[in-house]
Amino acid sequence: MSIVAAPHPPWVEVLRAAANGFDLPDLSAEAWDQVLDALAPHDVAPFLYSRVRSTAQWAGLPPAVQARWRQAFQTHSVRSYLMENELLQIVMALHAAAVPVVLLKGAALGRLVYGSPAERPVNDLDLLVPAAAVDTARDVLVERDYLPQGLFWLGRWQRRYRAELPMVCQAADRRRLLVELHWSLLELPYYIERIPMHDVCQSSMPAPGVPGALVPDGATLLLHGCAHQMMHHGQDRRLLWLLDIDRLVRRGDLVWESVLERGQRWGLLLTLKFMLAEAAARLATPVPADFLRELAGYPGDSLERVMW
Repeated sequence: MSIVAAPHPPWVEVLRAAANGFDLPDLSAEAWDQVLDALAPHDVAPFLYSRVRSTAQWAGLPPAVQARWRQAFQTHSVRSYLMENELLQIVMALHAAAVPVVLLKGAALGRLVYGSPAERPVNDLDLLVPAAAVDTARDVLVERDYLPQGLFWLGRWQRRYRAELPMVCQAADRRRLLVELHWSLLELPYYIERIPMHDVCQSSMPAPGVPGALVPDGATLLLHGCAHQMMHHGQDRRLLWLLDIDRLVRRGDLVWESVLERGQRWGLLLTLKFMLAEAAARLATPVPADFLRELAGYPGDSLERVMW
């Protein structure tokens, strides 16, 4: 793929070094400003700060770079505290209403594969609930001053062709906070039918620090992270989402046979193939070579190729 041969820009080299424990590139103060400007939209500054702050290289960084990283980490730490508190309140309310809930994306990854939720910024809360419990979950959130958005009034018809209900908080102290209720991993009818929620829930485990909630296992999080990037944000490729894939792989407990079996059954091997290759090329993510070779010849079925 062309991405493998392409040189890495300095901001990718900085993230690559932090992810692998390599020495940071030797940059001038002006170049560091350009790197931090380029990285700002990707929300990786908290991760970089936490990884570099304890190394010998930290003292050699320009003071302005240290200050920007420190400020970004502090800002995200405060937001992380507020988001975590809101997540706990919502999960407790859903649990009291007998609604099972699985944490997705940042809410799950921040507590599983990063040093702390503060390292993995989240802009909203993504919660997976059973399709039959969407109305109850919606009512619980309405009680917490959330207002449904979009075509929520279409009810069961929407749940067949859509897979998420965005809800925006109207309370003054939490204004504009977004919670997305999901009842499928992906927002496409093809995958609503193809990915059984029973598979997702059965392989989930208790969420650390969030009583009453579950988190998907590593195989599901990896497949979902790859598919979410390619199918929902193909034109908005943030390094944070690539870093999520890197962290999941580096955690070291992935059962690659399960990833392969589930990915083929769910129709997600094409997107898995591309995103793992990109993570390996950009961040030196240690994907097993034999797994990449096995994926290399996978053509995908006709519908999967169209979706991808």
